[in-house]
Amino acid sequence: MPTHFFLNRRLTGATLKVVVNGGEYKDKELDPYLVEVNGQLIIRHNHYKSSIPLQHDWVTAKHPCPQRDKGLLVVIKGEHCGKYVRRIQHRNENEQAIMILAVMQRENGVADVLSGERLELCPEFLCIASETKEEKKLGNALLAPLRQQSHK
Repeated sequence: MPTHFFLNRRLTGATLKVVVNGGEYKDKELDPYLVEVNGQLIIRHNHYKSSIPLQHDWVTAKHPCPQRDKGLLVVIKGEHCGKYVRRIQHRNENEQAIMILAVMQRENGVADVLSGERLELCPEFLCIASETKEEKKLGNALLAPLRQQSHK
């Protein structure tokens, strides 16, 4: 089992929003991604035209706010690790926020598609994913009917 949340092969290629503390970075929010080079997992960050490696102990996940964050998320712990999800709604259970999530099927250059799978997870199991404004707009439009249905 990986010691750091980001060092999991199921997260390869995912670009996550994280806070970096170390080296030249102090509480710096970055969007790194995980790559595998010669069997070794490396967290990298694009800076201008170069790709800079980050030490994993500098990197902390940016967890979603259950009440507010409706953007793209990635599951970073447990059996569903690596799945892309979007929040439908949340509920409180034993003073713990539980996010009700729709699993997304993602492909480059194509709009997200709902997989039909639903998950219920705590925010600690999730990390905010990097997405363009256009992807966010399309994702919100895709989930609008589910969110309206859940409020009835």
